[in-house]
Amino acid sequence: MPMEWEREEIVLKQQGGKQASQILLEGDIIAPDSKPDVNEVLCCRGKIKMKDVRVGEDRINFSGDLDLNILYSSDKGEDAIYAMNSSLPIEDIIYMDGLEKDMQVKLTTVLEHLDCEVINDRKLGVKAVIGITANADRVHKVEAVVPSEGKGMAFLEGKLRMEEVVAEKRDRFTVKEEITLPQTAAAVGEVLSAEFCLADEEIRPMDGKVMIRSNLLMDILYTDDQGTGTVHVWSEKIPFNGYLEAEGITPKSIVDLNLTIDETSIKTELDDDGEPRILDVDVTILGELSAWDVVEKDVVTDAYAPGMETEVMRETVTYPVSVGRTKNQFSIKEKITLDKEERPMLQAGKAWGNLLIQDVNAQDDMIEVEGVLTVEIMYFCQEDDHAVCMLKRGIPFSQKIEMKGVTAQDEINTKGNLEEIDFQILSDQEGELLASIMLEVDARREETSQLVTDICLKDCENTQRPVAGAVIYTVQPGDSLWTIAKHFDTTIERILMVNDIEDPDKIYPGQKLLVIKMTH
Repeated sequence: MPMEWEREEIVLKQQGGKQASQILLEGDIIAPDSKPDVNEVLCCRGKIKMKDVRVGEDRINFSGDLDLNILYSSDKGEDAIYAMNSSLPIEDIIYMDGLEKDMQVKLTTVLEHLDCEVINDRKLGVKAVIGITANADRVHKVEAVVPSEGKGMAFLEGKLRMEEVVAEKRDRFTVKEEITLPQTAAAVGEVLSAEFCLADEEIRPMDGKVMIRSNLLMDILYTDDQGTGTVHVWSEKIPFNGYLEAEGITPKSIVDLNLTIDETSIKTELDDDGEPRILDVDVTILGELSAWDVVEKDVVTDAYAPGMETEVMRETVTYPVSVGRTKNQFSIKEKITLDKEERPMLQAGKAWGNLLIQDVNAQDDMIEVEGVLTVEIMYFCQEDDHAVCMLKRGIPFSQKIEMKGVTAQDEINTKGNLEEIDFQILSDQEGELLASIMLEVDARREETSQLVTDICLKDCENTQRPVAGAVIYTVQPGDSLWTIAKHFDTTIERILMVNDIEDPDKIYPGQKLLVIKMTH
């Protein structure tokens, strides 16, 4: 018997696939003609920039660049440090079974290893290992039957707790700042390297927008304007505030906003005294927003019509739900002692760090994150013939994060950010490293539900008219009033009418019930 039922379109965001891969990059870097010959590579820093991501059937094509900043000493025996910038192209394919063109794909990249060696006085060889993870999401729509009154139907109602995406958006922010170095600092000759990172992020959803507050931390390494090649360090904290507008967001929305440094520029200007002490800083920040609301929808999980043959069509759906999200900030304090072959320290210069998360394990109500902080420290030596030295160390760390409700079966996504790093000399053989690390942890799990998509009733015009009968039924383990009523082709209301039951949700094995059933 064809009938129309009330329906609601339920939109589920499902995981379409996840695939991890590694890329090995190798290439040669030629020193520009304007730069002196290379004697020793002091430091090589890399930044991954993805430019193009194309999703096809079972594959993801992507391309970009690994931008390099290389600091080196000259082969002329000078104490000066020189810098050159270059890049290596990135182009590869990730294969993923079941991937479709209309799926949304997010790529996450990590620079796992970077090595730069001198081939000759004008050529450097670079090797890099990039870890890349692709996450694909699909949108699945289900026309589900919802509870309604009348039509002689008995509906078993359920709650579908799900995340409903309310906004997805990309936007760019520009930070422009003019920084004047004090007279106590050396005037700027050449900026050798510039490091930017975001710290102290505060993300607050509001009606139709997200408020962003953060600090843009800037560290530059530069030579002075006297032509001596002497190296100096300057750090600055630049407040960053902004709004990202997106319809559908409310103060109760859950927001995932990933902020990354995209383009940076530092230009040197003259101050009122004609000295190059003004830094004109221009930074572009890319924001990728995803926001959702946790909603509960009333759905039908089973149905029947007393006295009629009923066929129920169902669809089993799987969808992710959030277990919890948290941020965890901690510090690493490590004493570093020089090896015998390393030159004694005179003065601290600049410290760089690269954070690599190696393992994430979830237990009941606890997540443990293990990784390595690789540091490169430039310092000034006590030996006249080798004024600038470098030391490299790998510092393992393990951090436990409490999260109520998380289990070992949940999927854990972790992002780490090195917010601050500093190195102080304690003696000519020992120093102390202090680093501040922010871990962002997102725990999710897969839920499965059965949704009723249609109900068909058999036409009973030619069948016998049903008549009432009675039976004494003994409640069995796992029974509910719904299962009993459906089994005997009656209704919960009829059972409640002829039995003394205080709470319809609480019946117990062995309980005797009088059931008025329908027979043909």
